Amino acid sequence: MVTISVGDQARSLFLRQNQAQVKTDLTRLTQELASGQVSDLSNALRGDFSTLSGIERSLRLFDAYRNSGAEAALQTSAAQSALGTIQDQMFDLAPALLAASRTGAGQEMEIVAASAEDRLNTSIAMLNQQVAGRAQFSGTATDTAPLISADALLAQLEPLATGAVDAADLITTLDSWFMDAGGGFETVAYQGSTDPAAGFAVAEGETIANPLSALDPALRKSLMGMALTSLVAQGLGPATASDKQQMLEAAALQMIEGNEGVTDLRASLGNVEARIETAMVRNDTARGFLELERNALTGIDPFTVASELQEAQTRLESLYLLTTRLSRLSLTEYM
Repeated sequence: MVTISVGDQARSLFLRQNQAQVKTDLTRLTQELASGQVSDLSNALRGDFSTLSGIERSLRLFDAYRNSGAEAALQTSAAQSALGTIQDQMFDLAPALLAASRTGAGQEMEIVAASAEDRLNTSIAMLNQQVAGRAQFSGTATDTAPLISADALLAQLEPLATGAVDAADLITTLDSWFMDAGGGFETVAYQGSTDPAAGFAVAEGETIANPLSALDPALRKSLMGMALTSLVAQGLGPATASDKQQMLEAAALQMIEGNEGVTDLRASLGNVEARIETAMVRNDTARGFLELERNALTGIDPFTVASELQEAQTRLESLYLLTTRLSRLSLTEYM
C-alpha cells in the first residue's frame, strides 16, 4: 500500500496550481497570438484609456467620411455620365441641323429634326434619374425629380407655338420662357428646390460645394434647343419654309451654346471629383497612421509572444512529466 503523507498532498496541490497557471498562460498567449492584440488592455495601458479613446473616435469619424466620400464619388460619377449622355444627344443633332437649315434643304431639315423629341426625352430622363434614392439635379429637394416629362414640357409649349406670329416671335417667347427668372421653366417645368444642393462632407470641417442643378443656364439652353426642334418637327408654330428654317437654325445655335456650357459644367464637376478623391486619399492616409498608433497601444510583438508560448508549452510538458514520475513513486522503486 502507498501511503500519502501531508507532504505529498502539499506537493500535489503545488503541482496542480502550477499546471493551472501555465494553462491560463497558454490560453492567454494563444489568444493574443491569434488576434494580435493584448488580452488585458487595462494592464497594457496602465489604466489610462484616454489616448486609445481619442484614436477610436477619430477612426469612427474617418469611417463615416469614407462612406460619405464613396457616396459623393458615386453621385458625381453618375452626374458626369448623365451630362455626357445629354451632350451626346446634341453632338450629332445640332451641327447637322445647323448645316441643313443654312442650306435651306427642307426635306433634310425634317429628317434631322425628327429625332429631336426622343433626344429631349432622353435628356430629361438623365436629369431626372436618381442615384442611391437621391435626385441629383433638384437642389435640396433630393426626393423630387427636377423636371416634368418631355411630353408635359411640349404640352406647355404648344400654346406658345400656336400663338406665335412668326419665327422671331416664337424664338423670343421660348427664350423668355426657358431663361428668364420666374419664367415658365422655373415655375412650371422645374419641380426641384431653388436652394443649391448640400455639399459633400469629405473631412472634418471640409465640405465641397455641389454644382449640380437642372436650373443651370447651359442645361436650359440645351433643352430649349431640343424643344424648339421638336415643335417644328411636330408641325407646330409658324408654317412657312423660311420660318421653319429660322427656327431650326436658332434651335441648333441654342444647342451648340448649351453644349459648350455643359462642357464647362462637367469641368466644374470634374474638379469636385478630383477634390473628393484627394480628400479620400488623405483620409485613408491619416486613418492608416491612427491604426498604427492604436496597434502600438494594443498590439503585441508576435515574436515575443511566440517565444513565451513556446516556453509555457515546455513548462507544462515538464510539469506533466514530473507529475507522472511522482505518481509512480513507491518504496520499491526508491530502493
